[in-house]
Order: sequence, then structure tokens, then C-alpha cells
Amino acid sequence: MSASPLASLTLSHRLLWDRQRALAGAQLLIDTLPDADISGAGYARYLFATLADLWPPHAPPLLLTLRDPALLLDMLTQAQPSEKSEARRGASKEGDAPQGLWIALGPEAQRDPVLGPRARQAAARGLPVLWTTRQETGAPFILQAPERRLLAAQALDMNDKSAQTWAVAGWPVEDTLRDLPDAARAPARASILGVLQAIEDDASDDDIEALLCADPVLCHRFLQRVNKAAPRERGSIDTVRRGLQVWGLKHVYAWLHAQQANSDDLPDLRPVRMGMAVHAHLVEHLLDPGDEEDLRREIYLCGLYAQMERLVGESLPSLLRGLPLSQRIQQALLESSGPYYPALQLAQAIEAGDARGQRLLAESYGYANEDLCRAVLRTLAQALTRPHSLGLIPGAAALN
Repeated sequence: MSASPLASLTLSHRLLWDRQRALAGAQLLIDTLPDADISGAGYARYLFATLADLWPPHAPPLLLTLRDPALLLDMLTQAQPSEKSEARRGASKEGDAPQGLWIALGPEAQRDPVLGPRARQAAARGLPVLWTTRQETGAPFILQAPERRLLAAQALDMNDKSAQTWAVAGWPVEDTLRDLPDAARAPARASILGVLQAIEDDASDDDIEALLCADPVLCHRFLQRVNKAAPRERGSIDTVRRGLQVWGLKHVYAWLHAQQANSDDLPDLRPVRMGMAVHAHLVEHLLDPGDEEDLRREIYLCGLYAQMERLVGESLPSLLRGLPLSQRIQQALLESSGPYYPALQLAQAIEAGDARGQRLLAESYGYANEDLCRAVLRTLAQALTRPHSLGLIPGAAALN
């Protein structure tokens, strides 16, 4: 089988958040194209082997959720455990934090008269199978897409370890922003301290920029401030990197210290802020600027500002007023047009798990399904395998 198995799929994802509200892994939602022929001998085995080769074995977990029952059954039957999965098989003990690639099965599969026994047979021969509910108690090991912040917090913060949820798949962003609107408008104190520490440690400009960009509100405030404070003769400042260069680290350091007075560090807002950064990187990978670093920074800002309105409760025209961002960003965000707009729409469909919408947009804008799948996988690998700056360093792609 020579063609990539990714060409027959649409991929979307949910990020996994642990008890500390840290990014702990990702759930990959896998749908098949309506006209795809996946019944051929070895397709499911080839797909699993392809994903296993792409995903680092000791990285945080990537949980495969196959939403086509026939493909799931084929994978449980055909897929072969790799040396990578054998080496970490012990991590499947109930309650342990998993690593690497896993086939995730919910309670409905556990009860299914065909899938349940087949999954247990697959696990017995070494295939990495993970139940999303605890088999002894029935409590959720991974809570799926809760709609309420308090429900997610209650599940993660439970003291009874036999009933404690290890991770939430898909943080309830909208409910969190309704509950904590004032705190959401402030940058995270941890983000500010991280940038200050990087400056004190003489970190590279790349690292300092990455840390600033990982917090949406801090990034926005920095661009606002530097465009007012920097000498007018140096021209407009349309990226964080140029702001660092023009304003100078001495002034940046002093400004950051002053920002601590109006910062916040509520744990339940961490998934919101980090999720926005992952979204911006997804837009970046969808447009794939290659080695054009200035263009990559511009695309990242476009993806970040695309969700800024709901975070700070201010309209996009108001947020962008006074910021000399590129015409391409202005077109995408204010006019729903231009070269970046298709990627913004696709990123929204991917993160919503809307397979049909993703397919229609891909056909409309001329995207190949395989390219979309690889963009999703690169985004998740970048977020989960780059420890510095929450794993979100612009341009640090981890997959080829």
C-alpha cells in the first residue's frame, strides 16, 4: 500500500488537561471520508503503523478515537504492537498517566458485544488500548468535553483517587469565560515571571518571543505598549520580535515588572490561554510558510487575534485599532477575506470536531485531506513535545 492512509481521513482534536490544568496530551478524533475505501486488506494496520511512526513513544499521550466502528474493529484486529508500545506497556495500569500512542475506547465500546472482547484480546497481545473509564468503578478516567467549568474542576480535583479523573478532553472554554470574565482580561502572572526569568538568564530572542506570544493578553498588551513607547522614527511595530528589537530588553523588563500588579493566575484559565496558542499554531501549520520566519510570526498573530475577542470581551475593530498589523491580518479578521481567512475557517472546524464542515471547506479552498491531517499532527506534536514555553515555540515543528 503506497498511498498515505491519511488521505482517506479527516482529523480533529481535543486537548487533554490534567489536575494542574497543564496540557497533558491530546485526543485525535478520526473520521473517514464518505467515499474512502478503507476495507482493503491491511489499511487499518498501515494507519496505526503510520501514526506510531510519527508520534514519539515517550511524548505525552495521543489518544486515537476512531469514530467509524468498522475502522475501529479492523484496527483492533489488524494492528500490530510496535517495539515502542511494548516498551511502555506497563503504563496501561489503571490510574497511571499514559505515554505515546493509544487506541482510546469509551464505555460504549466496553459494553459492546463485539468491540469489547476484541479490544481486550488486542490489549492482551500488546496493542496499546486505553479505556476512558475506570473498569473497576466506572468513574471517568478521561472526562469527555464537559460543558461546565465547575464539572471539569470537580472531576479533576476529587480527592478519592479511585474516582479521580486523570484528564479532561476539551476544556469548557465558553463557560469558563462566562464565569471568570475579569480575570480572563489579565495576563497570567506565571507568563510574566517566565519572560522576566528568560531575560535574566540571557535567553535567546526566539525563546523570549515564544514566551511572550504564548500568553494572548500579554502579547496584545506588549504590542499596544511598544507601538506607543518606541521612537516614531523607528517605524511601526507589527510583530513581537520587532518590538523586542526596537524597544530593548531593559525597557521590556521594566514594563513586565509593572504588569504584575494587574495579572492573574487562576488555574482554570490556563487551558483557555494555552488553547488559544495551540489554535494559532494550527493556523500557522495550515498555511505552512516554510522557512519564512517573518511570515510565520505574522500568521501566528493572525491566529491568536482570531480568538482574542471572546477572551477580553472587546470587539476586534477596537482591539486592532492603533496596531499596525499587516493588511493580510486585517483582511482575515475584519473583512473575512484574503489569503489567511481559509486557514482560520479550517482551524475552527478542526477544533470543533466538525468533519463534514472540514471536508466542505477543504474542497472549497483546494486543500488536500492528507495535508490537513499532517497540519493537525504537526500542531499537536509541537504543543506536546516542546517543553519550553508550554511546548509552543513558533516554528518548532516536530514532524516531517
